[in-house]
Amino acid sequence: MNYELNDIQKSINENFKKFCENEIKPNASILDAGDEKAVELLKNNIKKLGKLGYMGMMHEETFGGTDQDLINFAIAGEEVSKACAATFLSAGASCGLCGMPIRLFGNDKQKEKYLPGIISGDVIGSFGLTEPQAGSDATAIATTAKRKGAKWILNGTKTFITNAPIADVCLIMAYNDKEAGPGAGVTAFLVDKHTPGFSIGKPFDKLGYRGSPTSEIFLEDCEVSDDAVLGELGKGFIQAMQTLEYGRIGMATVSLGVAVACMDEAVKYASQRKAFGKPINRYQEISFKLADMMILTDLSRLLIYKAAWAKQMNDPEAAVLASCAKLFASEAATQIASWALQVHGGYGYIKEFPVERLYRDAKLGEIGEGTSEIQRILIARDILQKYGS
Repeated sequence: MNYELNDIQKSINENFKKFCENEIKPNASILDAGDEKAVELLKNNIKKLGKLGYMGMMHEETFGGTDQDLINFAIAGEEVSKACAATFLSAGASCGLCGMPIRLFGNDKQKEKYLPGIISGDVIGSFGLTEPQAGSDATAIATTAKRKGAKWILNGTKTFITNAPIADVCLIMAYNDKEAGPGAGVTAFLVDKHTPGFSIGKPFDKLGYRGSPTSEIFLEDCEVSDDAVLGELGKGFIQAMQTLEYGRIGMATVSLGVAVACMDEAVKYASQRKAFGKPINRYQEISFKLADMMILTDLSRLLIYKAAWAKQMNDPEAAVLASCAKLFASEAATQIASWALQVHGGYGYIKEFPVERLYRDAKLGEIGEGTSEIQRILIARDILQKYGS
């Protein structure tokens, strides 16, 4: 088994690291303000990533992508998220959570309409599954799609939707047949932002990832045609679950990026800060924290690569490995962020130091794309199916 990155992967790592250090990281604290200036910077970041090729790494060359594998995407994504987690989140929601279902389940007309813009960064996408009463229990969505002649009428409310305030298109999951249940009664619809009956709420004032706007989506007699139906009628929930396997690998990746950024800041600060006559990294209490950070980030990365490889190879273990990677990397990130802030002492509590923002960003990893509790349920269910009596 060879753990060495190949030449292409090394090049991706080096190019993205250099680009993100110069073009993305300097504006991370400005994005954190979450104001109008932050929105414009975010859109520019997404367009820059589009020009660099990041937004199209998982998409076909026909539409402007480069058709890279998922491991390469994770390598690039670590650098993006290390520089600015908010940028990673919004870019990923667009090219991943919205773009991947279009690639996997869309027809040629839908791909031609949306993918070139998503890949270039000129079109921003979002993914509308979660609702006020349907978070971890995604089957409890209440949004409906009623047939009216040649049209569909959508009604319902989505919440915690990444990119909703800036999205040009949103993938909406709605029950077209409640009696058929989620496996056969939910359909995915591509809804453009100017569609009558489609509106967004005020952006949420969040703890972390403040540069990535999030809000509710309201569907009030929102009328769309059959052209808006993504894939087979009634297969939307299954499509969403398959998409979330990619999303969990993505959330693991952003958690890793945050963790590595925290470790870098802690190592740098501990080498410069002196107490009782010597740098604090010479004290065991500090150096042991740095050692544990290194262990947890390396383990997270290996789990992410394994999950990405399994997904790429259509391995039946891909789903549970994605849950394992997401669970471990997200919980590791919150622990590492806490240690990094502790290493900084009082300075870590001040916005001037990046660890303050990183500490706030880290927590989302344990919540987004399925909470840690849900991941443990999925992992335990897999174990019981394999080994239970």
